[in-house]
Amino acid sequence: MSIEMLEIKQKMESLSDEKITELYSLASEVSMDTIEELCPALLQICLKAEGGALKNQLGMVIFHLQKNERLNTRIGLEKLLHGALKVNPKDVFQLLESSEPDAKELSKRIKQLL
Repeated sequence: MSIEMLEIKQKMESLSDEKITELYSLASEVSMDTIEELCPALLQICLKAEGGALKNQLGMVIFHLQKNERLNTRIGLEKLLHGALKVNPKDVFQLLESSEPDAKELSKRIKQLL
């Protein structure tokens, strides 16, 4: 993993509530088509997480959304993006940058935020 990705992973561990809110608001600007494309891939990134990075409140929310078939929603995208950035930012940015134009823009804006 590159130094940039390690730094992002470390920043994700200590994000303030304000920064998390900003991250979520960035995710809310993505189209529904992109949400439907990104959410299953972000879930896979979260599920491959090694260690206990998502054995917390965020992980429980993601599990709850999955159980109730609500992952392909704006809230699902917000939570999956947050969780996936915590466990594997490299794969998240690769996914975003190889996706729709609004996902590419989201990638750029997340890097600026962090």
